[in-house]
Amino acid sequence: MFNLSLTACSFHLRKTNSRGNTKIFNLNMSLTLQKEDGTECYFQDLSEIFVQFFKTHESLVKDDNKQQSFRCEYNEDNILENDDFRMFYTRIYSGVYGSSSDIIDGNTQKVKYKKKSSDIDTRPFYLMVVFPKDSERVVVQKGLFIFQNVGQFGVKTITTTLMQEFFSNGFHITLKCNTISSDLFVKKIIRQDNIKKLVMVKNIKSSDTSDNVRKGYGSEIREIGNLYFTEKMWSRMMDIIRYVAGGRYNLFEFEQIEYDNLKVVVDIGGRTRKINLHNLENLSIIEAIPDEIKMADGHPNLKMLIEHFTKVATEYLEEMVLHIG
Repeated sequence: MFNLSLTACSFHLRKTNSRGNTKIFNLNMSLTLQKEDGTECYFQDLSEIFVQFFKTHESLVKDDNKQQSFRCEYNEDNILENDDFRMFYTRIYSGVYGSSSDIIDGNTQKVKYKKKSSDIDTRPFYLMVVFPKDSERVVVQKGLFIFQNVGQFGVKTITTTLMQEFFSNGFHITLKCNTISSDLFVKKIIRQDNIKKLVMVKNIKSSDTSDNVRKGYGSEIREIGNLYFTEKMWSRMMDIIRYVAGGRYNLFEFEQIEYDNLKVVVDIGGRTRKINLHNLENLSIIEAIPDEIKMADGHPNLKMLIEHFTKVATEYLEEMVLHIG
């Protein structure tokens, strides 16, 4: 049976084709936006533009290039609120098509159904959109997406791609997704029990300056696997990893040699992921959902999932910088 997991990232909205941080929208502000056809839409806050996206995509959408389907199921009651944030959720149905296959009984091995290339193997997923509340200290510009996955299947890419098209084409708004915080990403993704390899890169420059134009002269790559750490060694390694991740130009020193780039190879739910610690800006956090939330059919118990995502949102928001401009 597939394991459940979540994918989380921050998001913000800015005016399309704007530069710098002058055209980033405050999420909780009321505003009037002009659509492509010249009509105006009033929003009490920008959560309503997401609701409009969900309602617009209640009918099936098919991406024939990626051979993936998408539709939303949203209810006005799908909203939760506490002192720190509002969280609203939608159920997304998505699946793949384009190739035929046989559906067999796992016990008898007999064919129960012959799937045609036009048939869509559809699964339900949940998306939680979190809007932090303004406070005396901060006007909120960044929110939080939490996607629920089933095994290797998820809907983050197709959902955010369709959102970007909808916001841009309809309202001249650009949706940007980023990591929540580099330190939280490191803490959640890189652990002593799942780190498999270090990949260190040292840029080699020629003494002849003409060799160093554009892409430079070359690089030396060193890999170390079969890693073992004592608790003390791991604490020291995590300090180093956090330091490297904290700045694009922070060097990694190993055996008295300074390396320009450090990548770590980790195992996440049986899947290998190579992470460039100097480029965490656009990476999402992926972590397991507790087994007790999974029902007999392999999908989550909604009430328990909401409770878990509320807890996760509270933890993640403590690490987020909520204002950009």
